[in-house]
Amino acid sequence: MPARVVLLAAMVLTAVVYWAGLSGPFIFDDQPNLEPIQRWLAGDTTWQAVVFGNESGLLGRPVSMGSFVLSAYFGGHTTFAYKLGNLIVHLLCGLVGWQVIRRLLAEDARLAPRADMLASIVVGLWLLHPINASTVLYSVQRMAQLSTLFVLASLWTYLACRRQLAAGRLSLAVPGLFLLFPLFVAAGLMSKENAAVAPALCLVIELAYFLARPEHKRVRQAFFGVFLALPAIAVFAALFLAPDKLIGSYSERDFTLAERLLTQSRALMDYVGTLLVPRTPLMGLYTDDFAASTGLFSPATTAVSILALLLISALAIKLRKRAPSFFAGWFFFLVAHSVESGILPLELYFEHRNYLPGFGLILAVVGLTALLPEDLPLNVFSPKQLGFLIAGGFAAAFAMGTLGRANVWQAEDTILEQGLKHHPGSLRAQLTRATISMRQGNLQGSYDAFADLVASKHPRVQAVGRISWVTLDCISRKPVTKGELRHAISYARPSLSSSEVPALRLLARVVREQGCGELTNADVADAVASILDRAANQPDTARAKWLTRFLAAETFLHAGNIAQAQKQAELAWNASGDLPVGVLLAQIYAGRGMKPEAERLVVTLRQRMKPYDKTGQAELAKAEALLAKL
Repeated sequence: MPARVVLLAAMVLTAVVYWAGLSGPFIFDDQPNLEPIQRWLAGDTTWQAVVFGNESGLLGRPVSMGSFVLSAYFGGHTTFAYKLGNLIVHLLCGLVGWQVIRRLLAEDARLAPRADMLASIVVGLWLLHPINASTVLYSVQRMAQLSTLFVLASLWTYLACRRQLAAGRLSLAVPGLFLLFPLFVAAGLMSKENAAVAPALCLVIELAYFLARPEHKRVRQAFFGVFLALPAIAVFAALFLAPDKLIGSYSERDFTLAERLLTQSRALMDYVGTLLVPRTPLMGLYTDDFAASTGLFSPATTAVSILALLLISALAIKLRKRAPSFFAGWFFFLVAHSVESGILPLELYFEHRNYLPGFGLILAVVGLTALLPEDLPLNVFSPKQLGFLIAGGFAAAFAMGTLGRANVWQAEDTILEQGLKHHPGSLRAQLTRATISMRQGNLQGSYDAFADLVASKHPRVQAVGRISWVTLDCISRKPVTKGELRHAISYARPSLSSSEVPALRLLARVVREQGCGELTNADVADAVASILDRAANQPDTARAKWLTRFLAAETFLHAGNIAQAQKQAELAWNASGDLPVGVLLAQIYAGRGMKPEAERLVVTLRQRMKPYDKTGQAELAKAEALLAKL
């Protein structure tokens, strides 16, 4: 059977098994990222504001946002439109990945005669693997998909140019390496920042397959100097000169840098196990209960995982000449994880981080077949037949697993049900449970969810549960007392995180819009200020802290305490330079008759605000109208 037929069959089967999940719900950060598109469709904002106004990551991810705009243009603001787009990108990743893998295997002396077929097997297994369901069926994870697509395109470019170098055709190789390659990497970075691993992956390929080839050494040195060494120096300089820019957000986490690095050894080995033997019931979104390692032997699996990673890496190095594809695949897996499993203060565990690394691990397993004797004695099947049977068995198992996950992902209820079953300690799962129950009018279900949070052994989870409990009492029209609110906030941690901000914001909105027993806007504002006082040692530049200050300013404003609103808004503005915070502060200045301060701030905001930011322009106009009356 031709290799391309195998690849096509895998792509068709992939589309079939995913189809059931394409009409599934929006989840987590889908709505915050995609809500501007809904406003664009309604004519309330511009496409430029949608594409260039996103605040995800360092670069705003405009390529990804542009692709969402295209999906909505052709299919409307529907989950099917976005997830169908994700499925198409998934298949494109498979096609480009096949071009990369076949070229890698063609450089492996033992596997080169079967390179195309083995590449079809690698890519087919990757396309069908259940671990990718939480990427393909999670709308905003198109960011990870497009990043992967452009990284693969950059590797294809590198391999094609590397072959041109070997043939002495510099006129073709140099433009590809120094023009086309960085264009693909730039597109990847503007999709999601982990595309930064592309040059390091090229180094893995170079070490695996081309180390003994001396041709055009200066060109290769220039390539790695420009695209790998210089960026690495820049990162180290940033860590030395301005560490808060990269790792300052650890103040918002319940683990340290050292604890994160220790934990990632366990996460990586868990990923390896899941990629090799998928455990679909355990997979899902609610992995925020993944425990941090607090020491080398706490838990003991930390040391075991580190040892396993070192031993596999040592084995890959030892076998580099005999099984270069095993070496390439294993270090591809590790390097592709280096951004999201490295020093950055990200969450500890997410399945979708394996979207690109998964290619590497499957390649490594296939690469081990280079160690098998060519005349392997078999009584019933030939080596080729046995290989097809094994690959076919894995493909069938993966397809069934992905089909099962797609069926689960058809509805928010089933996603949550499976998540709660295997991750009952997940804060996200319990908050989703409470939200769904509230939406269904089942207030007791929401109370049960918050009761589980209050009973948690994690102090931050307890704090969120207690604040949420007060909010639910407000929604239920129960006679909430000031003492109950004070008791709830007494559990607040000495640092703020992204978990408390939405809980506090919801409480403030409910009290403002419908009232709540004895509680007033002033009580909520004082409570938020008290939580901020408790976090006095946390840097003011921590995002969660200045967002909480912004909330405090808004709430004090609603309570009529303009002086405190100004104080909190000034602190938030000085810490963040965030435009909505600045607009609120300008309105406060103008409202208090502070004309010089208001004028200076309005000038700054006008200079920074984009002309397509309709919402920001409208809010700033309110400040200017107040200023005109002075």
